[in-house]
Amino acid sequence: MMQETQAVSADRAGMSDPDQARARDMFPRGLSQPRQGFRFSLDALLLAAFAGQWEVRGRVLDLGTGCGVVGLAVALGHPDSVVVGLDASPVMLNHARENARRLGLEKRFAVLQGDVANPGGLRPGSMDLVVCNPPYRDPRTGRACPDAVKNAARFETGAGLADFIRATAFFLGNKKPYAFIHLAERADDLLVLLRESRLRPKVLCFVHPRAEDAARMVLVRGVKNGGSGLRVAPGLVLHEGQGEASRLTAGILDFCPHLACNAVQT
Repeated sequence: MMQETQAVSADRAGMSDPDQARARDMFPRGLSQPRQGFRFSLDALLLAAFAGQWEVRGRVLDLGTGCGVVGLAVALGHPDSVVVGLDASPVMLNHARENARRLGLEKRFAVLQGDVANPGGLRPGSMDLVVCNPPYRDPRTGRACPDAVKNAARFETGAGLADFIRATAFFLGNKKPYAFIHLAERADDLLVLLRESRLRPKVLCFVHPRAEDAARMVLVRGVKNGGSGLRVAPGLVLHEGQGEASRLTAGILDFCPHLACNAVQT
């Protein structure tokens, strides 16, 4: 059963407006994360940017929120949204709560502790948008990490892809959109499971490490009980140049300005 954490008011948090403005300008730098173990990567920022390509307003659910980076990015970019970050790890939710405080978003970002494999605590069909960056790896493949939090974020241990998709369908309102990011090599699994849960995929966008490389990730936007018709958007390319001259492409920085925190200036 999920327990909702009460939001802390900005006055009680003790953070001044200049501090909040500085934290927002630096975002995602300066986010509270575990010193060891799982730390967010650029896929989280890509998901938030992808979801934000369309109008975002109302109630947003960030499934598997971790330190809150996806949901907080959505809240920062879309002032008419109210975000709930759901995660099974109290450790990660403590970081998400602290990040909302630093950014002055306590009134528009709350956290829930709970298991997506047994969803509850929120009304069915109550969300206007669901965003999800689930664990990518089958636990039967790859090497497990000794850090339990990092292992749960990378591998489908407690909950699998099907569980995240069923939870999305459970919480999402009829005809409302969702956005996922996953490994391109598992796009077939993702699309089959989405359709089985009546989450009709509408837009696919593949993400390539370099222009000459095969896609590594896929972004999917769809609609619950949506009609037929699927569009494959132009692919995104992350990097150009080699060695010390390697840098993020202008196209990916235009798509996701938050990635500028990792851009190499030339």
